Amino acid sequence: MFTVVFFLFVCAEYRAKENESMRFRRRLSSAVLIAASALVFSAGFPTVAYAQIGVAAPGMTIHTGTRICALGATGYIGGAEYGVTAAHCYEEGKTVYSAGGRVIGHYEQAFGSDASIADMGFALIRLSPDTIMQAFLPGKIRINTADSAPYVGEEVCHIGTGTGHTCGHITSVGNGHFIADFPSEKGDSGGIVYHRAADNRVDFLGILIGSIEGSGALIESAQYLRDSINSHAGGSEPFQWYTE
Repeated sequence: MFTVVFFLFVCAEYRAKENESMRFRRRLSSAVLIAASALVFSAGFPTVAYAQIGVAAPGMTIHTGTRICALGATGYIGGAEYGVTAAHCYEEGKTVYSAGGRVIGHYEQAFGSDASIADMGFALIRLSPDTIMQAFLPGKIRINTADSAPYVGEEVCHIGTGTGHTCGHITSVGNGHFIADFPSEKGDSGGIVYHRAADNRVDFLGILIGSIEGSGALIESAQYLRDSINSHAGGSEPFQWYTE
């Protein structure tokens, strides 16, 4: 059997405290997948160093007032601009804020539940007209590509709300996903995973979904995400990642 655990985090006065009674489990049929998902809070939220007001940028903290996740990357369908995060971060129609409290958009649609690898999906945030879509990481490192294929042994890094900036290596690659050995915590869900290339550039490889007990961090690949959005978002034009 394997159990999917979504951790809900209660925060008050800008200090996060875990409430064990708010944890729930779902029984499935393989190993243990721990979704490093949403943080639920009552009166405040923890800020991270990378939270740009008025900007939708990869890795930044996002919240709805009840859940905290991280933004994976940005893209567009025709003239509509979107932020993309993990499916289990989705709250239908809710306004999405930066860590600084600025409205960046609202949850428009989602697909999947992330309850297992087979159920990986996406959540789309329709960005507000005054939100600037960005393809830069901290330090003005630009996302140059979003179509590189991950491979075993590749060094990758992640930016999220829980652990901040962490790096490791890919240990296995599957259909639409890969596993890496960097740590992940509550609130990291949806955050960008990338490979650092030359000339201050990075390859966007995917977004963090959760962690598999005994294996490592589970990442949904950027190519799989794009194809999933194109299959299920229903846009008249194809979804495209925003790169520099």
